Amino acid sequence: MLEAKSMASTRILGVTGGIGCGKSVVCAYLAQLGAEVFDADLTARSLMESDERVRQEVTRAFGRESYREDGSLNRKWLASQVFAEDSRLEELNGIVHPKVAEAFGILRNRFEGGLLVHEAALIYEAGVENRLDAVCVVTAPKELRIARVMARDRVSAEKVLARMSRQLSQEEKAGRADVVLVNDSDMAAVRSKSRRLYELAMSGEGLSFENFRFTRQL
Repeated sequence: MLEAKSMASTRILGVTGGIGCGKSVVCAYLAQLGAEVFDADLTARSLMESDERVRQEVTRAFGRESYREDGSLNRKWLASQVFAEDSRLEELNGIVHPKVAEAFGILRNRFEGGLLVHEAALIYEAGVENRLDAVCVVTAPKELRIARVMARDRVSAEKVLARMSRQLSQEEKAGRADVVLVNDSDMAAVRSKSRRLYELAMSGEGLSFENFRFTRQL
């Protein structure tokens, strides 16, 4: 729960959600409003390319095919390995997550005040929620999520469903959240909700279901 603090203090808000929910859209709006957004998933991909120790561990665990000849991460190959079974995904997370946490810690220590957003697909799965003041879970209807990912990644519905099955259910995440933001309408509605989230996070009200529950737009 976020405590009432002065405007100059730092609020740390986690934003998460299942694949296709649109959490990155919400975070982009928060950034426009003045928040600093730490994209944990993007940071993880960057570390897998730039950090030599991480590269060595990924190669040792998943093979030389994990990287292309030019040194870039072979995301398609790696995804085929880690989504084959839960233990392989846990193995990759065990290599990368400590480094991501270290990077976030550096940012948090130098942050001078305001809203710091930790955007990540696996906040609850990685146990990150205990390091945050509050967590917002972005949700959307299953059919809409599938359609979004199919259009974005050019993959089949079956592959999207397979990815979903590797994450905590949307219902479980929402049940653990301080705030649930339903992203099932147009961009104007999402922008309005994101502004309300920003304003509430920076106010002294605190975040909870009691004072901040979104309803779906008709």
